[in-house]
Order: sequence, then structure tokens, then C-alpha cells
Amino acid sequence: MLESIAGDGGTSGTTGSRAAHAWLVGRALIVPPHQRWHANITFAPDAQQPSADIDEATETRFRLDIYSEEWGFFFCHHGRASWIRITDVPFVHGRDDFQLLGATPALSYAGALVRWIEGQHSLHFDREHALVRTNVGSAEPAIRAWIEQF
Repeated sequence: MLESIAGDGGTSGTTGSRAAHAWLVGRALIVPPHQRWHANITFAPDAQQPSADIDEATETRFRLDIYSEEWGFFFCHHGRASWIRITDVPFVHGRDDFQLLGATPALSYAGALVRWIEGQHSLHFDREHALVRTNVGSAEPAIRAWIEQF
């Protein structure tokens, strides 16, 4: 199992928003104050860019969602799914068929989570063809460089 998430001890915002802000700063990305922003990264186990729409009944996907106010991840495989969101604390959004709530790492360890899921399910998510969607201008190269570290 991965080490569980812990707060960073900051005094403003939630654990999720502080992690998202730290992620943004770590990529040297700039967003105007108080602007809501997002970055969504979707991985598939084949060498084709996945679509933004996921059929959790038939597809295998891992999606990482980072928003100005929270972050989370979604994993589906063989008709089962887990969706975890992190605001103040990690929580299940809908269902957690894979029992990933207890394996939720800090956002800075998202790559370790992806590798752990791959090992648990004998998968390999294609990093090169990951779908990156964001409203942060010119962010895709920095996000793709981060993905390469997974």
C-alpha cells in the first residue's frame, strides 16, 4: 500500500486546494489570483490517446483531476471503478470498488499511485499518449514533462 495523505500544515484553504496550488507552482505555471483552473490527465493502456468520455463498463482508464479547489483520481477496469476526491480529506465520490481510498497518496506522489495500480492489475498506462485537458494557458508541455516522471 502507499503512504496515506496528510495535510501540509498550511493555514489557508483545504488540503486539496493547497496540494493543487503546490502542484501548479511546482510546474512553474501561473494563473491570475482567484481564477478557477483545472488540469485533467487521462491515461489508457494502449498507444492511442483516450477520449475525454470514459465508458467505465468496458474501458480501462486512469484519470487525474487537479482543480484550483481540490484534486482527485478515477480508475476503472473490467466494469469496476473507484473515484476518490481530496478536499479537506480524501473521500469516495460515488464508489470505490478497488478500495483506493486507503491508498490515496499526496498529489506529489500521483506517479507512485499510477505505478502501484499498474502493478496491482498487470497494466501499463501509456504516458506518451495521455489526454491532457487544461484551461491554464501554455501548460501542456509542463504537464507532459511531469507525466514523463511517472
